[in-house]
Amino acid sequence: MTGGGLTLDPAGGWPVLCGLAAALLPLAFVGPRGHRLAPPQRRLLTGLRLASLALLLALGARPAWETVTRRQLPAALLLLADQSRSMQVEDAQAGASRFSALRNGLEQSRAILQRLAENSEIKAYAFADGIVPLTFAEGRLDLPSEADGGQTALGAALDDALSMASQQRIVAVVLLSDGAQRAFAPRDLPPQNGARRLATDGVPLLAFTYGQPALGQRPDLRVSDLLASSTAFAEAPFTVEGRLTAQGYANQEVAVKLLWETPDGTMETVDARTLTVEAGRTSYPLKLSYTPRVPGEFKATLEVRGPEGELVSSNNRQSTFVTVRKGGVSVLYLAGAARVGGGPGIEPRFVRAALAAHADLNVAYELFNYRTPQLDYRRRLEEAKADVFLLGDLDASALDAASWEDIAARVERGAGLAMLGGLHSFGPGGFRGTPLENVVPIEMGRAERQNFGEPIREDMHLLEPLRFLPVVRDGRLHPLLQLDDQADSLPLWQALPRLDGANRFDPLRLKPNALTAARADNDLQSPLLVLGAWGEGRSAALAVDSTWHWQLEGFGELHRRFWRQFVLWLARKDADDRRQVGVRLDQRRYQPGSRVDFVVGAADDQGRPLATADFDVQLQLPDGSRQSVRTVEAGQERRGSFAPAVQPGDYRLTVTARAAGETLGATDARFLVVDQDLELDQPAAEPALMAALAEPTAEAGGGAFAPEELPEALARLEAKTPEYEEQIVERVTLWDRWPALLAITAVLSAEWFLRKRWGLA
Repeated sequence: MTGGGLTLDPAGGWPVLCGLAAALLPLAFVGPRGHRLAPPQRRLLTGLRLASLALLLALGARPAWETVTRRQLPAALLLLADQSRSMQVEDAQAGASRFSALRNGLEQSRAILQRLAENSEIKAYAFADGIVPLTFAEGRLDLPSEADGGQTALGAALDDALSMASQQRIVAVVLLSDGAQRAFAPRDLPPQNGARRLATDGVPLLAFTYGQPALGQRPDLRVSDLLASSTAFAEAPFTVEGRLTAQGYANQEVAVKLLWETPDGTMETVDARTLTVEAGRTSYPLKLSYTPRVPGEFKATLEVRGPEGELVSSNNRQSTFVTVRKGGVSVLYLAGAARVGGGPGIEPRFVRAALAAHADLNVAYELFNYRTPQLDYRRRLEEAKADVFLLGDLDASALDAASWEDIAARVERGAGLAMLGGLHSFGPGGFRGTPLENVVPIEMGRAERQNFGEPIREDMHLLEPLRFLPVVRDGRLHPLLQLDDQADSLPLWQALPRLDGANRFDPLRLKPNALTAARADNDLQSPLLVLGAWGEGRSAALAVDSTWHWQLEGFGELHRRFWRQFVLWLARKDADDRRQVGVRLDQRRYQPGSRVDFVVGAADDQGRPLATADFDVQLQLPDGSRQSVRTVEAGQERRGSFAPAVQPGDYRLTVTARAAGETLGATDARFLVVDQDLELDQPAAEPALMAALAEPTAEAGGGAFAPEELPEALARLEAKTPEYEEQIVERVTLWDRWPALLAITAVLSAEWFLRKRWGLA
C-alpha cells in the first residue's frame, strides 16, 4: 500500500515565518522617492517584489514531497520438539510415551497450525544432541520416527533457533519437552539465557511439559560422585569413594563391590559389602579400599547390584584409571622438645607440611618431651616400617640403647636416616657412644654434650644468620639440591633467605665416605649438609633447623621441593620414576563429547628435560581403531588435544619419543569416556524448570501449560497474533533544488533590471 503528499517544515517554525512575512510585506508597496512612475511601471515593480517575497517565504517553509509505502513483514513461529531418549519414558496419559503424546498433540493442532502458517512462517526443529529443521506442510510436521537423542540441550536449542530467526520478527516460541536439561559441554548452555532474551524482545514462550516430575517407586540404583586419586602406591591402601542413590528398594539388601583390573586385563572383586536400604532414605556414602601389590596402570570400578526390576542398569557403576607407582615413602619424624616438658621449635611443623604436600610421602610424627627416659621404642619401629628416619633436635636420652640399635640396624638394611640441626642433635645431643655414632656421617667429640638448661655452646653452634649454599663440583650441584629443571640452580639458592644459625661441623672431622653437599657462606665455610652411607642405607647430617624461613618469605615451592628430594634421596628413590618419556592427562574420566588435553615430555638419563625431542602420539579408541594426535610447543612443554571424545569406553594414549635419531622410549596413559545414559539415568520430567523459563515472558503472553492444552493455547495465539508491517517513507525536498534557486534569481534580476532602466538605481 502506497500513499503520499506535500509536507512543509518552516525554518524556525510557523510563527517566525509569519512574522517575517508581515515585516517584509510593506516593503513591496514602497516606491522610490523623488521619482514619478507611470501606474503600469509601479504595478510591475510591486508585482516583482511580491513574487520575490512569495518565493522567499515558500523556500523558508521548506516544502517536500513524501511517499509512504507499507508492506507486510514476514513473522516466524518457532516450534521446538524434544527428541531425546528420555521422551521414550511411558509416563504420559494412558501410559503412552512422552514422544507419542507430543506427536498426538501436534496432530490435534494441525488445523490451527495451518491457519497460523497463513500469517506466519512456521519454523520447526527437533532437538536433542543438536537441532534439526523439520518440514512443515499442510499443518503437519515430519517428526522423527523415534526419540533417540543422547542429551537434552534445552539452552543450546533455544540459542540455535533464535539465531536462525535473527532476521525475522518472532511471534512466539513453542517448547515441547520433558523440561530436564541434560547436556554435556559445549551444549550445556543455561536455558535461562534464552528465556531472558525472549522476555527482552517481548516474545512469549509457550512451554508444554511431557511426563511425570518423579518416578515414584520404580526401582533404581545409581552410583555417582566417584572419588579416587589418579595415583596409588604399591603395598599402600587405596580408597575409592562414591555415593549410592537407591529408590524403590526399601528394606532390601544391595551388594556394593570394588573391582580392580588384573595384569591380564580381567576385572576381579577386591572389596565388597552388603548394604540394607532404609525406608525413607535414598542416599548412602560408599567407601571401599584395596591394597595394590604391583606397579602399573589399572582400572578401578565401583559397582552396585540389587534385585531384578531396575528401570536403568547403566548407572550402576562408575570407573576410573589409577596409576600404581612402586610404593610411597614412609617417613618417621621423631622430634625433641626444646626443653624438658616443653614443645618443639616451629621447624617440624613446616617440614611436615612440606612433606605432606606430596601424595607419595607418608609422614608419621612423634614429639618427645624427655619425661620418660630410656623409652623402649622397638615395637613402634616395627609397626612404622619406616623407609626414612628424620631426627629433629632429638636428644639421645629420648630412647634406650636397644631402640637406637634397632634404628641403626634398619639403616644398615636399607633405610635412610637424617639427623637435623638443633641444640640437642649430634655431639651436643649425646650421640657419641650410641649406635647412631657410626651411622651419622660426621665424627662427634668426647666433650660436645649440651646439657638441658645450660647456655648455648658457641663452640658447637653457629649463632649468626647464614645462607645455605650448595657445593659445586665439576660445574654441577648434588642432584638432591637441583631445585630447577634447568642446569644451574645455584642462583635460586643464592636468592633464598638466610637461616638462623646451625650446628658447627668441623670440615676436618667428617667420615671417610662423607660428602659435603652444602656449606655456609661465612668465613669458615662450615659444612651444612653432609651425606654418607651405612650398610645398604643412606645417612645425612643437616646442620640447620630454620628452613621455615624459605616458606614464610615467599619460596614455598622451593622449600617443598628440597624436602621431597632430600627424603627421596635418603630412601634411595631419587632415581625412581625418572622416566625418559612421560605423558600427563588432566583427568582420567571424561563425559562424551569432551575435549581431552595432555602434556608430553622427555628427559635424559639425569632427569633433565630434552627440548629437542620429537614425539609420536597414537590414540587407540574403544572400538580398536587408532589415530595420530599432533602436539605443539607451549612454553617449555609440548601439549596435545583431541575432541570430541564421543565413543564411551576405554582409550589408550601411546607416546613414543625420539632424539638425535634414537628412540628414547615409550609410555602409555589410559582414560575412559563414561558409558552413562544421561537421558535415562534420571529421566524424571521437570515442569518447574519449564515454568521458570516461561515466567519472564508472561507479560508478552507466555506461560507453562499441560500437553493437552496445546490446541487451545495455539488458538489463543492465533487470535492475538499481530500483523507486523514495515513503513517505508521516501522524502524529496523541493526548496533546496536548482529550479527554486533559478526562480528567485530570475525575479530579483528582472526587478533590478527594470529599476536600472527607469533610472531608479
